[in-house]
Formats: sequence, structure tokens, C-alpha cells
Amino acid sequence: MFMAISTLTLPIESKIANRMKKYAEKRKQSVSSIVENFFTLVTASATQNETQEISPLVQSFSINGVDIPVDFDYKKELEAARNEKYL
Repeated sequence: MFMAISTLTLPIESKIANRMKKYAEKRKQSVSSIVENFFTLVTASATQNETQEISPLVQSFSINGVDIPVDFDYKKELEAARNEKYL
């Protein structure tokens, strides 16, 4: 099966680009694969439920290498965590 590959150029501050490269190197991944995975996550979530936004906290999980299921409902998980803590 042939997959078309596109190139996308994004202007990024050199300080951030250097941090991205170090982050990718530590995880033995390419920056491209990390960025592709991030956008896959964001666009999959957006197409599933256009009205639900991903909180900055949940977005930070994907940046820190935690895989987030496409159907992850952070509001439901937050409520469950609060109930467990306070009840």
C-alpha cells in the first residue's frame, strides 16, 4: 500500500526547537513522529466531538509521552477523581 507523504514547514522559535529535539532524542523518536502523533490526537478528538475541547492539562499529557485514547472524556475522569478524593 502506498502512502502519500506531505511536508509541512512550521516556523518555531529556536529555543523551542532545540527542546523538541532533546525531548525526541531522549525518547528515541523523531520530532516529526511526535508532531504527527500530536496532530493525529488533536484532529481525531476534534472530528469525534466538535464541541468538546481538550484542556491544556490533557494536552500536556500527550506532550509528555502519555498516550491518550481518542475517546478520552476528561470531564468524566475529572469528576471521578474528585468523587474519589472528596467522598
